[in-house]
Amino acid sequence: MKTLLIIFPFLCILQSTIGGQDLEFSTPDEQGISEKRLGVMHQYVEGIVEDYPLTGAVTLVARNGKIVDTKAFGYRDKILGIPMEEDSIFRIHSMTKLVTSVAALILMEEGKFLLTDPIENLLPEFKDPEIFVAKNDDGIFTKPAKNKITILHLLTHTAGFPRGRFTKHEIDKLYEASRFHESKDLDELAKKLGDLPLQFEPGERWHYGTSTEVLTTLIQRAAGVPFDQFVMDRIILPLKMNDTFFVVPENKRDRLVSVFNQVDGELQYVVPRDENGGMRRPYPSGSGGLYSTVTDYYKFAQMLLNGGHYNGVSILGKKTVELMMTNALGFTSTGRRSEGSAEGFGLGGAVKMEHTAHNRITSIGTFGWGGAATTWFRIDPQEEFIAMFFTQQYRMASELIPYFANTAWQSIIE
Repeated sequence: MKTLLIIFPFLCILQSTIGGQDLEFSTPDEQGISEKRLGVMHQYVEGIVEDYPLTGAVTLVARNGKIVDTKAFGYRDKILGIPMEEDSIFRIHSMTKLVTSVAALILMEEGKFLLTDPIENLLPEFKDPEIFVAKNDDGIFTKPAKNKITILHLLTHTAGFPRGRFTKHEIDKLYEASRFHESKDLDELAKKLGDLPLQFEPGERWHYGTSTEVLTTLIQRAAGVPFDQFVMDRIILPLKMNDTFFVVPENKRDRLVSVFNQVDGELQYVVPRDENGGMRRPYPSGSGGLYSTVTDYYKFAQMLLNGGHYNGVSILGKKTVELMMTNALGFTSTGRRSEGSAEGFGLGGAVKMEHTAHNRITSIGTFGWGGAATTWFRIDPQEEFIAMFFTQQYRMASELIPYFANTAWQSIIE
């Protein structure tokens, strides 16, 4: 009884400081998690914040629908000496893609379209796609695509779009030259991308590209309201994700985490402080435009783990979530994201398919994604377990993630 009297006030304080009364908390031991083993995870994160060019981080571990551990490390802004807090607001970049995927699935459930429908039904800009063949002094050579682009292709990154950035491939240069990221709105974005050739035949293989930006425009057309309004009204507000935005309000910008990189051993702001919190692109990007906190995004993740509902609110049906979190790449040559990968891809996120050649001790069926500024989460349905790691290192410090995952999952003892 004495132990309960000590723990209960602590949990109430935790509720009031990091997210409100809609979050449920528990002690690790009550949920089959070793508090001592969680200390191993804490020690690992403390080490990479101190020794690696990470300036701060926030972690969260939950099981059976209850948060059992959340902790802030290091600094929100190391140059100014501002400590990290558990309610810090991060640029989550590509973790936005899962929110966009859920928005699309809401419309699918409402009968607005089938996943196998050609996107040209709503986006005529993409009718009769062409495939890139070559580019030389005489111009750009293409050939007609055999297949139409479908909504399923957009959700699974198999539509044939290149990434359009970060590589020296001729088609990526072509996309970069179009300045599609600078489009004034989603209609202009569709026009620019619709005028460009695809890198490969739709449905042929997985390639992480600009598919989700196209999906964003399709959602807006199908919903009949602006994309960001649909996402706020149907996902963010119902889940009470009160610190999740495409544009962070001025009165919350003091909680933004500064985005750093290290150049010649010196920390540099990747995003100027006075620009942090603003719209990342001229249009609301469903590919990478959201800001969020660890506890806000946890609500979204727990909604998926619960089969589409959270705290009395239903966002998706159970069967839709099952589809979303199942590998959907069976129609490609390997069913994998890349040769030798142990992960497939569902509708918006990665799905672990086997232990062979995988460097994490997560369960088969574990689902999730990450963001370019090093935010990451995974949902483990088998263990009813969620682990999250948010920092702001650009580009993504992906080499750290397997170590973090293993230190989080090793805490499960029952």
